[in-house]
Formats: sequence, structure tokens, C-alpha cells
Amino acid sequence: MFGFLRRYRAKKLNWQKLQVEPTDSKDFGPCSCCGNMSRTVWGFVHTPDATIAAYFVQWTLNQPDHGADFDLIIGEWGEKSGLESRQAVSLEYRIFDGQGSFMVIDASARDVGSSELVSEVLSREQVIGKPIADVAFAVVDAVFIKDKRLEEIRSWK
Repeated sequence: MFGFLRRYRAKKLNWQKLQVEPTDSKDFGPCSCCGNMSRTVWGFVHTPDATIAAYFVQWTLNQPDHGADFDLIIGEWGEKSGLESRQAVSLEYRIFDGQGSFMVIDASARDVGSSELVSEVLSREQVIGKPIADVAFAVVDAVFIKDKRLEEIRSWK
């Protein structure tokens, strides 16, 4: 993982240059507090030369007050890489005073925390101010802007 971080930290990963590959989605519910259905979408994020993350975004439809959860599996992907090169990072997207913002949360509180695809599940303290934060925010910005399935979330006020 450290080689992965050094490589992308040196480049100062630019979210605009990342490619988002949406792969699938699933609706489920109803939500226990509002009765609305929830949706999860997922996919991969690529640089021009490598896949650097998988992502999962979950939200309750038509409920901006519930926010959205972004779970990332960051690291190396492909035939020559294994779970030891990947870490789980989770962020919440919430609306406050009409503005949306992301906040890193403990990934162990999310389903990604028990994923067999990662070697390490990061807490907020293990992300904020660390090199992994730059990668996580570039990935989440790319997903948020480029995945067309997130139009509802982008429209929240």
C-alpha cells in the first residue's frame, strides 16, 4: 500500500483526470424510519494506467436529510494485487445550511468494514491529515461529479 500512496501522492491526484466506471446498482428497503426505498450504486475509479479504487454509494431515495454514504476500497487492483494492497475508507455526504459536504467516518461502522477485499479498515483518525486522505477525496470527488446515477444526491439543497 505504501508504494501505491507514494506514487499517487507524488502526482497529487487530480479528480478531474480520474475515470469513473459505473458497474451496477441495487434498490432495497423500505427504510425503517421513512418508508422510502434505498439505493446502492457501485463501480471502479481508474487513472490512465491503473484501477485505484472501487466505490459504493448508498442513500435513501427522496430523503436528503438522511444523507449519503460513500464507501471506498482504495489500493491496487488486478491480477497481481491482493487484498493486502487495499484499504477501506468511508465518508458521509450531508447537507448543512443548503451546502453539501463530505466528512470522513470510521469505515468499521459500514458494511465495507467487513469486506474480504481489504486488509485494513481505516478510522477517521487514520485518514484525516494522512496521504490516504488526498487519494480518498480525489476519488470521492470524481465519483460524486462523474457518476450520472448520483444526480439526485447532487441536486440536494
